[in-house]
Amino acid sequence: MIDVKKNLAGIVITPVDVDRLTVTNAGILKKTLAQQFSSGSCNIYLDLQNIRYMDSTGVSVLISGVKSSREQSRNFILKNVQPDVMKLLSLMKIDKIIDIE
Repeated sequence: MIDVKKNLAGIVITPVDVDRLTVTNAGILKKTLAQQFSSGSCNIYLDLQNIRYMDSTGVSVLISGVKSSREQSRNFILKNVQPDVMKLLSLMKIDKIIDIE
C-alpha cells in the first residue's frame, strides 16, 4: 500500500506495510509517482522510512522519478533513507542525481 499526504512542503509518498522495494511491488509506487507528477506543481517527497531493501527495479523507479521531476521542473526528494538502501544508492551513484534529506 502507498500512503499519499499533502502538507505545506509538498506531497509525501510513503510505502507502508512493506520493507522491500522490488519487482513485485515497485509498479504500484511508479504509478503513484506518475500520478502525482502529472497533477500539480509542488515538491514530491518519497519517504523510504520502511524500506530496508531495494532491487534494480526499485532503483529504476527512483530514476524515473528524477526524470519526471526534471521534465516538469519540480523537486523530487528522498526522505528517511535507511542505511542499506543508502549504501546501494551511493554504490550506484544515484545519490549524485537525486536529492536526499
